Amino acid sequence: MRIVGTKIQLRDWTVHDLPRVHDLLRPDRPWHRTNGPYFGLPDAASMAQAAERTIARDPSEPRVTLGIETDGVLVGQVNWYWESEVTDWRRLGISIQDEAYWGRGLATEALALWTSYLFDATDTLRLDLATYSGNRGMLGVARRLGFVEEARMRKARRWSGGVHDAVVMGVLREEWDVLRTGWTAVVR
Repeated sequence: MRIVGTKIQLRDWTVHDLPRVHDLLRPDRPWHRTNGPYFGLPDAASMAQAAERTIARDPSEPRVTLGIETDGVLVGQVNWYWESEVTDWRRLGISIQDEAYWGRGLATEALALWTSYLFDATDTLRLDLATYSGNRGMLGVARRLGFVEEARMRKARRWSGGVHDAVVMGVLREEWDVLRTGWTAVVR
């Protein structure tokens, strides 16, 4: 599967991606400092296992994860997981893991395409993402796309010499139906 936008495409993983995924998941990559850093930096062995799991995923419908590619280079990934399967509550994730590609609007387009895909492929009523107030990039992407701050747990995380809020940003299907008009995607 490929979902083609203007700057990026979301695509299925292939076995040929494994060396690049290993590189993107290296523990010294800067993205680990904003992606739940309070859980501690991962070690090389756990990231190697994560790379293997990423590539080995069954391409079920809807897809659980896709790679983010720009100009033929794999730069990150999108995913979703169940916050509560019983109540059909899906939570999104996105990361541009190659810092050389930060600040180019790739995450914004990737999250827009991913949100559209998941609303099209499911009958879910809402999608959200969870982060913390120190992840300004993720919060900015969500706000640019029209996600609404739905929850803020104040002073939830003591981290790196400071205190941060936990934040949940969400969008409803009917809101996305209006917001998505600016985001064109071709699924192949």
